[in-house]
Amino acid sequence: MLDLNRLRILRAVVASGSVNDTARRLGLTPSTVSQHVHTLEREVGFALVERVGRGIQPTPAAVALSRASAEALRAMTDLDLLVRELKEGVTERLTMRTFASAAYTWVPAVARTLRQEFPGLTLEMSINDTDTAENAGHADVEIHTELPYEEPRVPPAYRRIELGLDDFLVALPPDHPLAEVEAIDLSEFSEDDWIQYDFGDDIATRLVAHAFAGAGFTPRYVARAQDHVTGLAFVAAGVGLALVPQLAVGGSGFDVGYVRPTNPTPYRRIVALIRDGARTNPAAGRTIELLAELGSRLGEFNPTIRGRAPGPSWFGWTRP
Repeated sequence: MLDLNRLRILRAVVASGSVNDTARRLGLTPSTVSQHVHTLEREVGFALVERVGRGIQPTPAAVALSRASAEALRAMTDLDLLVRELKEGVTERLTMRTFASAAYTWVPAVARTLRQEFPGLTLEMSINDTDTAENAGHADVEIHTELPYEEPRVPPAYRRIELGLDDFLVALPPDHPLAEVEAIDLSEFSEDDWIQYDFGDDIATRLVAHAFAGAGFTPRYVARAQDHVTGLAFVAAGVGLALVPQLAVGGSGFDVGYVRPTNPTPYRRIVALIRDGARTNPAAGRTIELLAELGSRLGEFNPTIRGRAPGPSWFGWTRP
């Protein structure tokens, strides 16, 4: 079995490309780093570094081994954490999964409250790469989006709680002729250029397409953004307009206006899922309470002049 500590040192050497830099970062001597690398070479049976002038260069095999060892090292880190928690008597753990905009608007407030009320809690959070029903059912508590015109799909052994309805807004440059309007028919933007906002999100993409069809036009997309930050940056630069979920605009530093579209006003459902086995966990129950409170405030947002997005305190947290 390969020594995990030597693999960790190899990854550091591959990342820095220098034995001396690796030694300095890990608090070791250069000779110790070199010794570990040479020992690992004997274990694997092939060269991991080669001399280049006065320095070294990781071999392609070393790069491949470094990449492949990442998962094993992460697992060992998790195991070390568990051992430390068991030693200290901390055994309470809560796993969460969420989509991106809820992760940066809601979860910080939830995590802060949980740490205050459950000091011994270990909270593990991950972000859904694809927010679909097929991708649900992996954590104690999950936050997902749903299309309002489709029946909900709940994974086995989970309970579903509806948190709120998240309207989509038209994001537009502040100098747009309609930037001062509070609400207007979506069809009024049929001649504008558009940004396909967060095209990797299947639910958002389908919802927006459905809304444009309801408004009677096909948008002319001039750019596609894979995330909300890039999408709003394009809008702020005057590239085009974008239909964006209300939850995603909080705390945006971009100079962007927001107008509520009507006829139709597209929206998505935001729901929480709690694993049946976690319902006796007080931290899980408290998490659902906090999420329900945040979800109930979705309807409070009302775009005003130039539709400035609400500040971070609106979403339940305040910058220090």
